[in-house]
Amino acid sequence: MGKSEAQLAPALYVFGDSTVDAGNNNAINTYAKSNYAPYGVDFPGGVTGRPTNGRNAADFIALSLGLKAPPAFRLVNTSTLSDRCEGFNYASSSAGILPESGFKGTLSLGEQVDLFRKTVEEYLPLYFKSKDDLSMHVSKSIFLLVVGVNDYALNFLKKKNSGQPFDDEAAAELLREKFQNHLTELYNLGARKFVVFDIEAIGCLPIYVNQQKPPTSKCVDDLNSMVLKFNEKLPLKLQDLAVTLSGSAFIVGKNYEHILNLVENPNNYGFKDASNPCCALTPYGTCDGKRPPCEDRNSRVFFDAFHPTEAAYKIIAQNCFSGSGVCVPMNVLELARLS
Repeated sequence: MGKSEAQLAPALYVFGDSTVDAGNNNAINTYAKSNYAPYGVDFPGGVTGRPTNGRNAADFIALSLGLKAPPAFRLVNTSTLSDRCEGFNYASSSAGILPESGFKGTLSLGEQVDLFRKTVEEYLPLYFKSKDDLSMHVSKSIFLLVVGVNDYALNFLKKKNSGQPFDDEAAAELLREKFQNHLTELYNLGARKFVVFDIEAIGCLPIYVNQQKPPTSKCVDDLNSMVLKFNEKLPLKLQDLAVTLSGSAFIVGKNYEHILNLVENPNNYGFKDASNPCCALTPYGTCDGKRPPCEDRNSRVFFDAFHPTEAAYKIIAQNCFSGSGVCVPMNVLELARLS
């Protein structure tokens, strides 16, 4: 499990939803799958289950840390664990912070944390000489979390649209409370260095823009206002956690601003099209496997109706890793260098 001189952290552990899923849903009985072409058209080796044309943000952050992209976690396949010394990806497409938010069969954030618990308690000890060595490995590793949009898209929006009494602020506070609990669980398992992305600007996703066609905006503003209720207080909540959980450090990744900026000012980032998905769509907003994707993938912000292209992921990952303003109060490089 020794790390090479080029590695800036022992490992990267990834938790979240489809924006960082590396193929965990492939073997699950669920609709939320991307294990078919044209997904993966630009990924080395082809289709993996990532719902984009190539790498996602977690992949780019891993590469910047000098690590291999963390593989999808397989409970049934532990024989190759010794080849996976640089972390795991537990993310599951459609997953939410709340267990009721995702599609049936997918792994909620709580279930992903339970898989990490199993990793720490049953698998990783086989590869370390002592508990202290294992503890050092976990404490120096980076924990990346990208989750929350499905709690709105697949849960809160349905409740609100059904006419049920719904309080945006109460819903956001419930999410933050549950999220803090899961972060504390990871801390209790040894995690110390956290990169937490806020919820993306859901109202800028093509699936909602094309449905509602806002007349005076490039995004559906009321949908964005909903997730802002969660995002606005997230940094303060993480600051409180950093004080409570001794030795912990938290970064907030501004995923909301990233998507909003790409959609409102695509030319500033080298994109020509921030409205039309690159692949031909099914009625559900996913890629139609029978039709080829666009050829100008590097000029598109979105690959399907929900997910950015590799080019869009690369921008936020690189800025978060070594830039300023996208990830605060420090970037991932500075976090990795913390003693």
